[in-house]
Amino acid sequence: MKLIKYDFKKSEEKYSRFFSLSLDLLCIANFDGYFKYLNPVWTKILGWSIQELVAQPFIEFVHPEDRESTIVAAQKIAQSVDAVSFENRYLCQDGSYKWLSWNATGFSEENLIYAVARDITLNKQNEIALQKSIKELEAFRFALNAHSLVAITDRTGRITYVNEQFCEISKYSSEELLGQDHRIINSGYHTKEFFANLWKTIAQGKIWKGEIQNKAKDGTFYWVDTLIAPMLGQDGKPYQYVSIRTDITQRKLSELALLERSRLSVLSAEVSLALSQSGTLPEILQNCTNTISQYLDIGFVCIWTFERQTNQLQLQAGVHCTDITCSALSDTQDFPDHIALVNNIIGLMIQNHEAVFNQELSINHSEKLVNSTFSISRFSAYPLIVEQQIIGIMALFSKQLFTEPTHNLLNWIANNIAVAIDRIWAREELLSRREALLLRLASQIRSSLDLDMILETAVNEIRSLLQIDRCYFLSYLPHPSQPSLTITYEARNPNLASMLGSIPLQKSTFLTQNLLSQELICIENINKKSQLDYDMQELLTEFGITSQLMLPVKSNSGEIGAIVCSHCSGDRIWTNSEINLLQAVCDQLAIAIDHAQLYTQSRTATLEAQTQAEKLTETLHKLQQTQSQLIQNEKMSSLGQLVAGVAHEINNPVSFIHGNLTYANEYFQEMLTLLHLYQQHYPPNRK
Repeated sequence: MKLIKYDFKKSEEKYSRFFSLSLDLLCIANFDGYFKYLNPVWTKILGWSIQELVAQPFIEFVHPEDRESTIVAAQKIAQSVDAVSFENRYLCQDGSYKWLSWNATGFSEENLIYAVARDITLNKQNEIALQKSIKELEAFRFALNAHSLVAITDRTGRITYVNEQFCEISKYSSEELLGQDHRIINSGYHTKEFFANLWKTIAQGKIWKGEIQNKAKDGTFYWVDTLIAPMLGQDGKPYQYVSIRTDITQRKLSELALLERSRLSVLSAEVSLALSQSGTLPEILQNCTNTISQYLDIGFVCIWTFERQTNQLQLQAGVHCTDITCSALSDTQDFPDHIALVNNIIGLMIQNHEAVFNQELSINHSEKLVNSTFSISRFSAYPLIVEQQIIGIMALFSKQLFTEPTHNLLNWIANNIAVAIDRIWAREELLSRREALLLRLASQIRSSLDLDMILETAVNEIRSLLQIDRCYFLSYLPHPSQPSLTITYEARNPNLASMLGSIPLQKSTFLTQNLLSQELICIENINKKSQLDYDMQELLTEFGITSQLMLPVKSNSGEIGAIVCSHCSGDRIWTNSEINLLQAVCDQLAIAIDHAQLYTQSRTATLEAQTQAEKLTETLHKLQQTQSQLIQNEKMSSLGQLVAGVAHEINNPVSFIHGNLTYANEYFQEMLTLLHLYQQHYPPNRK
């Protein structure tokens, strides 16, 4: 009996030693919720003394958020003989909490709970941190999938993963993309060097960033801001690539639209400048095509006009562009099959007067073309229309589709080119008619000294050329006692009354003053000309004249006259070119008057010499004197002719200089206007 008690005591000491040396938290608790026994580890881990722990219900040390679950676990322990596992947080003496993992069993016959707890705070913190990281990664993945195009490729560039956003933007399904490389969405916008640099960067294990234009399955284009990150293996070399793209199509389109508007604004200004320059029609149009080729991505741009006699298309100017340079078309052979390619399109355009925009051509023999890329070009053409009549065509072949703003600008350019062509043709015709008129007058002056015929021709030619109602020559007779004005030659509309004859003295004061002062009179509307006196206005009204232009003619001999152009059908704007023409005519008439007077004087001197010779025939002495006088008169006559010739040769360059002063003034004014335009569109402070 004594031996049994000794063994039991020894065993109890052994278990007590195990209880106190355990690294886990061991405890025995009553069903009433108080600890009964605790091993020393409790104090080491929680900081509380054993007395403090057993003095209060253990539920008071449990974290408030874990108390409900702990009570539920205690109830299970009390009702079951099986071990119950659970976790909760226990309050430490310093105010912190420790995570404890419990394994407890209840013995109802003893009303005791035996439990083992282990400090899992570090593991729990790691677990919470891991769960938090997982949640953050899930949120990041959700955000990435919602707003970015994600793709993963292997080291060869084959696609192994794409997200839904990638499929949605590219219009391809994941099945169509997996196993493919990114050439499937290549738009052709970027060069080979661009992609070579990209692969060189990521193959070195570096991150590549940039903007790329891709092509969707339906043929539309989209822009993405791209980041490609290589995933490196243990050998330090990439084994796959992760690309994260953001759709920036709208922003890029806005940027491109802004750049396009800027480029088109400069293009319109440059074309306006080219059209305002002087030169022949082919030179001006060539400058226009050169400018267009600089600002638009084109293969060809050409301008044709209809030949006015045969109505056949005639190439005036053109430019051919390759990927490297642009060069002028020197011959129609430089633009092969141009008529065959667009014959039907141009024919339809001529009928309906409507432009052709981004028309895709079907070319069967592209090997005949200058550039092979030309076979995939788009064709656009614009009629050059003046007063509802097509006078030419501007055609363009482009590699890219023209945008609507570009189309509108090209329409505007075509209209301005048409106006310029019509203006040049009109100027050439006017110059031709002007030169013809001046040539006829000069020819008559050289071939005949009949002043009556010259003046009659002048007034008729001027009226026909300017399409006016009346043209007449006004002659001033400076009589000492009573000077007078007389209309000596007239060309008029048959429906108008003649004005030939003398102008009454009381109505000629205004005209006389202007003739003597050699002042030009330009009246566009007599009712708006305040400088006119009452008598002059009454005279003009009497003959139904509503506008008038008078240019004085004064010869070197002192004879004074004027060419007067009148209109009887409302206002008449007298242009500078018309005034310049009439001034040149007046110069020719002044020369003609001088020549006629010299001729008259020569004839008079000759008649007088003949009369004198007849009177002196009775005596030899008188005859010799008469002969000497005749010889002298002949010399003077020759000298007069010489003087007239010299005067003529001097007057020609003087007249030329005088006649071109107005042109020089016009060109100077146009240059000032151009400078103002540059100041307006390119102010000095604009960067």
